[in-house]
Amino acid sequence: MSMVSCCESKKADKSDDNAAVGVSVNVTVNVTKIVKYLCFTGIAIVGIIFGTKCYQKMIEYRIV
Repeated sequence: MSMVSCCESKKADKSDDNAAVGVSVNVTVNVTKIVKYLCFTGIAIVGIIFGTKCYQKMIEYRIV
């Protein structure tokens, strides 16, 4: 089967194009989930930065 014959068979079938005329798309954005995960991410980043700085100080004072 050549590429031309494959494409010609799809172009000849117009019944699928008429069936998709009434299609609608509904997109919902859940802002509360976005804010919740942004807060968790911010807390994690601050915790990592604070933890590494504390660990550096512990190494500096030879606690670890």
